[in-house]
Amino acid sequence: MTQQDVLRFPVSAAARSPLLLLALCGLVFAARIMISKAALNAGMQPFQLALVANVGAGMILLPWLAVSRQSIPHELRHVALYLVLGIISFTIPTVLSYFIVERVGPAYTSTVYSLSPLVTMTFAAGFGIERMYLRRFAGIVVGLAGMVALVQQQLAQIDFSQTEWVVLGLAIPACAALGNIIRSAFWPKGTSALAFSCGILISSSLLVGLLAPVFEAPLGWTFSEPAVLFWMACMIGTSALSYLLNFKLQEIGGPVFFSQLGYWGTGFGVLMAAFLFNDVLTALSVAGLAAIILGGVLANRRRAD
Repeated sequence: MTQQDVLRFPVSAAARSPLLLLALCGLVFAARIMISKAALNAGMQPFQLALVANVGAGMILLPWLAVSRQSIPHELRHVALYLVLGIISFTIPTVLSYFIVERVGPAYTSTVYSLSPLVTMTFAAGFGIERMYLRRFAGIVVGLAGMVALVQQQLAQIDFSQTEWVVLGLAIPACAALGNIIRSAFWPKGTSALAFSCGILISSSLLVGLLAPVFEAPLGWTFSEPAVLFWMACMIGTSALSYLLNFKLQEIGGPVFFSQLGYWGTGFGVLMAAFLFNDVLTALSVAGLAAIILGGVLANRRRAD
């Protein structure tokens, strides 16, 4: 089995269209959010869920990597890259989220990620990773407007009186943007999305395991409830698929285009809530969804980039 064979399913058609792959990643993103909420409601704890998702995804992707006769780059610089990305992309945002949710509220924590594409685009242009041109800038801004339209009710719930925590919360999209840039700039040469995602998966799992006892009591984690087992299995499957799709999207679309994932995930989340839970789609929600799609079309990287 060749590397191309490994990536042929499920991204063969999508890989030829960054926009289609972005939509697929957004759908999986939204599914993970809904599964996470269900798992937490069933009795799991956040770090427990993160550890199960990462370790379970590794049990799926690592054997796949071995069968495809690929290997994870493991030179010292690669190991350092995995650790840096684990800290920047996971550890700092996760720890900050714990404190900011308590002091400012969950609405701010969930919406602050919408700044990630703008920050990513700025970093990408500043470091010379991608060019900033009017069409892409317009796409990011239009997508941001769509995102704001979707979460406008949440924005009204934010407690801006905790000024220092509101400002500190801006480090969350900054870390997300920096992680996007680092992955693109230091992607190991000749390494597939599968192999690179497995390397990050291992480092993230280790960091989750180290942090878990600080914030939770692992001895109190529950695994025996049927509902917990069901949502664990769902989370493991979607996490494995998410890792592979997201890294493939970044590989072919670049960091700025990839950073719109949160927009599309939120959009699909709204649609899922409407179809699965009979939530009402307002005119503003529909306009927001249209703006997100238009922004993705405008921001799609051209061949000449």
